[in-house]
Amino acid sequence: MGSVVALDQYRELLGKNKEKRVRPPRPKISGGEVWGRDYRETEAVVYALLTVRAMAAHHSGGHDHGFDALCMEALDAAYHIEERGHVRLKGAIKPLKEWLLGDMTEDNKRDLSWCLVLLDLIEKSPVK
Repeated sequence: MGSVVALDQYRELLGKNKEKRVRPPRPKISGGEVWGRDYRETEAVVYALLTVRAMAAHHSGGHDHGFDALCMEALDAAYHIEERGHVRLKGAIKPLKEWLLGDMTEDNKRDLSWCLVLLDLIEKSPVK
């Protein structure tokens, strides 16, 4: 019986030492915030990409370095759109949309649909 108690204590100790992954909070999205911005401006693009990143992290349980890198590529493409062209921006947004569509479930489709709208607004905003 002594070994069973020791085993239970060992399991408890392992459970306490495990790194607990804290789910990031859900970002607040309002229609006024989304529709009231000019997505030709860098500030609006940064807002949209940070919101998309935060929402994806909330629904996946944590930040993903691959998704973060895709967001940075999209930001870079949006920032340099005049030099590199609109095609590069479309190419940078496409993997983000695919990632979100792959993660979409019945429970998170409303939030991730907002993310897709934000990405569409970045992609389809006219060039300055």
